[in-house]
Amino acid sequence: APKPQPPSPAPAGSSNQAQLAAKLSQYTRGADRRQVLRSLMDPSLLPRMHTLRGVWVEDIAAAEREAAGERAALNGVKFLQVKKQSSPTSVGAKSRDGNPVDSYFLQTLREICGHMCDMDGVDADPMALYGGLLLRLSRSVSERDATETVTQWCCGKGELVVLPLKRRHHDGGGDPSSSKLAQPIDLELYVESGNVHAKVTMRHELGLFRRADLEGQGLKREFAAWNALVLACQNEGMRSSSLKKLGKIQHEALCSPKFTSPLKPWVFVDADVMERINFGTGSSVRMLHVSVPEEKNSGYAAVKKW
Repeated sequence: APKPQPPSPAPAGSSNQAQLAAKLSQYTRGADRRQVLRSLMDPSLLPRMHTLRGVWVEDIAAAEREAAGERAALNGVKFLQVKKQSSPTSVGAKSRDGNPVDSYFLQTLREICGHMCDMDGVDADPMALYGGLLLRLSRSVSERDATETVTQWCCGKGELVVLPLKRRHHDGGGDPSSSKLAQPIDLELYVESGNVHAKVTMRHELGLFRRADLEGQGLKREFAAWNALVLACQNEGMRSSSLKKLGKIQHEALCSPKFTSPLKPWVFVDADVMERINFGTGSSVRMLHVSVPEEKNSGYAAVKKW
């Protein structure tokens, strides 16, 4: 299985970032949503593609628990059901209540890993292959990396806040009626020249919220340090620590009872994390594609006031 690359900050175009930050700051203060959208849709200001650091997951069992709750498409076959069972899974994944948890998706993935490793000319261990794929199926890690990158680019000078749209995995997979499911993961697996290859694509639906609106909903304490930390991200030496602190603020806001379902973003952003892996050579490329979908951002009905 390929070894994860050491974490390193994604490169950022300081000149483009500074221009975009100034425009977003000016237009957000003036409540000019049209110009905010126009700026975000300008690829000369906001690049569509960003290089991400290699994925790093400390707890493989936790990654399997996460993946067991995911909808997915595996080589075009859709898996939309999650199944609990009474016997342990291959890696012993258990749900939060201690019961073993598995899914048809993971069962099929393990079987395919075994079949591929049995093919002539393929020298790979099926459980190492399965484990390497689980690293890439961790939505929490993928969402964190996507949110960090969009936060670096899209917060103006602190007037805007990037938050994931609340989905069921943010609630720990609790009440199925309480929130929507995240978009399905797309996984392609194939063998070429004796090596197993994979392409994993995971979409994250994010929102840009005006900080003033969130503070008006009682989240003023949570965002007290937001402006200073966003500005600190412009300093490369302070970027890593500032992003960690911003991530903690985002997590607390998302989990706050004050952040309720009627809250709608001012702007919707889609962030697709895509990774291509060659398990034979251990090489991988991980990218983030950022878009501002017109169908989600058309009109003002979708961005009604609180």
